[in-house]
Formats: sequence, structure tokens, C-alpha cells
Amino acid sequence: MVSRISGRFYTVEKLQPNGPSLKQALDQLSEKDRAARQVQLSSGLVVRLERYADDAGELAGEFIRVRDTDFPFEVTPTGVSGLQTDGFIGQGIAFRFRPADHTLAMQFDTRVVSPGRAMEYLMQSDARFAYSIKPKLDIQNWQKFNASPVRKLRIGIASPQNLGDIENAGATVKHSLQQLGEAYSAPVITIEIGMGNRKGSLGEIAKSAASAFAKLWEDGGADLRSLRGWVKEGKDIPSEELDLIDEVLSEKLEFPSPKNDPEKNYELRRDIVKNALQAHG
Repeated sequence: MVSRISGRFYTVEKLQPNGPSLKQALDQLSEKDRAARQVQLSSGLVVRLERYADDAGELAGEFIRVRDTDFPFEVTPTGVSGLQTDGFIGQGIAFRFRPADHTLAMQFDTRVVSPGRAMEYLMQSDARFAYSIKPKLDIQNWQKFNASPVRKLRIGIASPQNLGDIENAGATVKHSLQQLGEAYSAPVITIEIGMGNRKGSLGEIAKSAASAFAKLWEDGGADLRSLRGWVKEGKDIPSEELDLIDEVLSEKLEFPSPKNDPEKNYELRRDIVKNALQAHG
């Protein structure tokens, strides 16, 4: 079976200067039994810290979403039936935190537990566990993007109807995203603008729009799914695609035997996140 895991990197900061560190918060939560760790964040959304360990000075673990409704079907040769369990079901999000530079690598799947919901879970568990997270951008790619002629720009947004305020340069794109989202009831919209086969490059306002959406994403005002630019640094040099948000934790992985084995499933995701954080420097 082939499964795709994607994730993102964040910088974690304390909202209360004298509050506990993220390690202290996770240590204290992990000392509770699992039932006591569960927190209901909203109707139908229950989250808990399922796994947690200190691994050579880095913190590895998993947040899970606990469900007791909307179960999937059990499929048999004669049809479908209710899942054979009287308990709860759940899915997990693996994470790894490096205290040395406050970098959090986290599996990204908003259908399970989004990074923002994970931070909300911590604060609902204990008001002292208050942290902000900011997505980390690819600085080198941004430098190249700003210094080079841009041939094409692609912006992908989830929940386009709920975009926050944005600077003037991105206002036109924001309006288009919102209109398309409303007209087609689409949860995800992607807009691409480019030169096609024509010579030349997009105007400087395209760079400003990209920066505006990146800032909106950093401030939590947009669920940015993709932000890519194509630049051409010279006449005889092919265009180069740049990923402008730091999403290197995305790869296909063949699971050797994940069927009905949550521990093995977690171990595989844990190792991917670990390797990604190590590669992130």
C-alpha cells in the first residue's frame, strides 16, 4: 500500500513569557492517563496526546482525533456493514519538536488535527500551555524569487471564503478566490497566472501578491496549500520552479504492513518526520 504524508515546519513561541516550555507542557500531559488527556475542542472534535517521548533531546509524539460518530463501513464480499467495534476510533498526526531552535515539524492533515488545533488543545488542557506557531518560509527560495523575473505564479487556498484581510497587492487575487469558492462551493481553489509562450515576465505586483499571501498565512489568516513561483534567471536558462512555503516533508512511502496496526503506522510516520527535521538543519 502506498500512502502520502505531508507536513510543515513551524516556529513555536510562548505567549506567556514566564509560562512553561513546550517540553514542560508535554511532560505534564504525558503523566496523565489517556482518558484525562482528552479535550473536546468543539462539537465532534476531541483531541488527545496519544504518544510522547524524549528522543535524544528532541520531542516526538502524536496527537490523535478521537471519534465516536461517522464511522467508516466494514466491507465484506456480500456488501457493507457497521464497523465491528463498540469503542472509539481515531487518526493521528505525528510531530517532532527541536527545543534548540524552537522548530516544530508536524504532519499536516487538517481533517485530523491541524497545527492550530494542536496548540488550542494544549491551551484547553491547561491555560498556562499557551503557544503561538508561525510557518517557516524557505528563505533561499524567496531571495531567488524576489531577485529574478517571474514567469508564473500559483496560489492554492483552502476555505477561500474565510480569507483574512490582505495587502493591496493581493486584494484582486483574494477577491477572485472568494468568488470562485462561493460560486462553485469549492473547499480548495488554485489560481495560476503566467506568461505562457510569450516572452517577458510578470509585473512586480505578482511578487507583492505572493508576499502578501505568505504574510497572511504566517498570521493565521489563510489556509495556504501551495505557493509556487517559476523564475527565469537568464535567456538560455530554463525556468526554475520554487516552492515558497517550507513544505519539504512530503513524500510517498510504501508501508510494508500497516493494515490494522496503529503502532507500526505511527512508527513509520514518526521516522519520516524525524528525518525531515534532521534534513531541515
